[in-house]
Amino acid sequence: MDEVDRKLVVLLQADGRKTLQELSMELGRPKTTIAARIKKLENEGVIMGYKAVANPFALGYRLLAFVLVSVRRGAAAKEAKPLQQEVAEKVLAECNGERGMPFVEEAYIITGPYDLLFKVWARDIKQLSTFLVSYLASNQDIQRTETLIVLEIVDDWRRRVMPPASPA
Repeated sequence: MDEVDRKLVVLLQADGRKTLQELSMELGRPKTTIAARIKKLENEGVIMGYKAVANPFALGYRLLAFVLVSVRRGAAAKEAKPLQQEVAEKVLAECNGERGMPFVEEAYIITGPYDLLFKVWARDIKQLSTFLVSYLASNQDIQRTETLIVLEIVDDWRRRVMPPASPA
């Protein structure tokens, strides 16, 4: 990526609906060059996609929590996925879009005393409580959890632009 590509990525993150004409004017390059660069960045996986970014609060979610999960220890079959990944994928599949369940926005396998970290949006405290006390507790592969409830969002990815790393 050169400097033009880096600027292009920043502009598209800030507003993915900018036209080729607008991008061309801002970057001082022909529209055909901008179109080719965008296609290259998409093909290389730098630009992963385009979508509307929704406000969770406007969609009825009132509570954000981070849930740390410790998964039982055990040897996975040689060709099987690690248990942490299986548990994370199961939680994502069973919760997202399921009535009565919170929206699990992100899932990570992490280091430290816990194995997984989930970013969870719940409509209310009862929905979060059901997720923690009934759903997660019923999974035999989950040993313990710790929940951190967000009191106030200072900033999050929806309002930010990730600057591309400059070459060393």
